[in-house]
Amino acid sequence: MGNLGFFPIPFTPINRGRRKGLSVFLAVLLALQSGCAVWRPLHKAPAAPALPPGYEGYYDYPKGDYPETLVLEEKTKSYVMRRYEFPLNLAPELYPEDPQALKARTEELFKTDQKTANDQKLQYLNRVDLYLPANLKPGEKRPAILISPILGGNMVVDHFARYYAGRGYIAAIVHRKKPYLTDNAPDLEGVEHYLRSSVIRLREAVDWLSARPEVDADRLGAFGVSYGAILHAVLAAVEPRIRYHVLAMPAGPLPDVIIECPDAMLAKLVRKVHEEYGWPRDKIYGELKEHIRTDPILLAPYIPKDKVQVYVAAFDRVVGARRSFGLWKAMGKPSLKVLPFGHYGGILVFPLLETQSYLAFRKHLKPAPPAPRN
Repeated sequence: MGNLGFFPIPFTPINRGRRKGLSVFLAVLLALQSGCAVWRPLHKAPAAPALPPGYEGYYDYPKGDYPETLVLEEKTKSYVMRRYEFPLNLAPELYPEDPQALKARTEELFKTDQKTANDQKLQYLNRVDLYLPANLKPGEKRPAILISPILGGNMVVDHFARYYAGRGYIAAIVHRKKPYLTDNAPDLEGVEHYLRSSVIRLREAVDWLSARPEVDADRLGAFGVSYGAILHAVLAAVEPRIRYHVLAMPAGPLPDVIIECPDAMLAKLVRKVHEEYGWPRDKIYGELKEHIRTDPILLAPYIPKDKVQVYVAAFDRVVGARRSFGLWKAMGKPSLKVLPFGHYGGILVFPLLETQSYLAFRKHLKPAPPAPRN
């Protein structure tokens, strides 16, 4: 059992007719005033079990240096954004068949189509937008927040990076290649390769961040929304260096999300599979279930629930509120906040998520207490 913070949401009408509409209106009004509904466990969470044998080492990668290249810099009154690129070190089976040929094709493509070439480069490079607070002093270390984009790109999480940097935190958006369910393969095994590579990409970004002189490596947080939250739910199970995760609207199982999601981009990817392979939806669903291992629902029991806060949109029809709640339960019911919106809450949900996630990081990324003197 747990206690309900802020306010109880009256999901049932208090009466018929006009009172029903008034009840819903008051519930939403209270939600906006107080932030959102929150469920917090009353007792300290037990330690999460160790990963099962099938996942031990699955997200490991060759360790190496990360010689970086600064490719872009923007300065404002509240932050400096620097975009860096550095090598992506993947497990051998995840590399393109001929990396050197791919690099040569990408350099040639860059002359005529920079957008496609930049996306293609992410098969062998990591790209990070680093947001540094403008008041950062030389030699000073700050906590850092790792951020993943939504499925369609960075246009949403840029707001969060700027918000965190404006409040004194370092923020790092980790780019990733556009997803495809097909890559001229005979099956959908490439989907799992893409997901696994995305988690490794995030872990290498943690390596790179931890080594930076302005980052306090003992005070790392992570924020993901939508597809970014799905990836970060897996990251929470396999990356112990991150002290606290805020997951906004994650969901699982992934095959269900992919096949049932009404989002135009995902629907297009599923339709492309049908056009290329001629498979009906049930065949596509079966292939996804067979190949996807990087699924938050499978790794949820191994997430330390005292290191996670989950946001669910009560009227989410994109990833599905039911699947979001199901993932939260599979995690062992960590801290939960319910937003009285759909998946795309518009201008109302961003300020809520920015403020509430920042408050969570401020609470959980406090400096370690000084060691006792002998």
